[in-house]
Amino acid sequence: MDLKDFVKESLVQISNGISEANEELADCGALINPLHITTHTDGSQSYGRTGQPRNIHTDSRVVEKVEFDVAVLAEKGEAANARLKLSVASIGFGGGAGTETTDRSESRIKFTIPVVFPGVESNT
Repeated sequence: MDLKDFVKESLVQISNGISEANEELADCGALINPLHITTHTDGSQSYGRTGQPRNIHTDSRVVEKVEFDVAVLAEKGEAANARLKLSVASIGFGGGAGTETTDRSESRIKFTIPVVFPGVESNT
């Protein structure tokens, strides 16, 4: 597989995952890859806060980084209309009769996605 195909398909799947996660989490207040992040440069535990720098402490939320380090299998079969398929690598055992020839390679991909987790109101 060409590097450009691997990069393209990886970015498409990560982006679609972010969009789908945002849709599914819309009702609970979580934000995946939120806009307007002011990052911490002082070694703080969190990645940053939402909001613009001048009003960072009014109505802002903590942004955390979720880091991924994933083994990815890239596979393309020789069947008609075969497409490139990326999937998370898993270890499995099993047998089965199959006649399709596949071209498979394993790679690693590391990436970080900023996330605002759901908050709860304090009654104090």
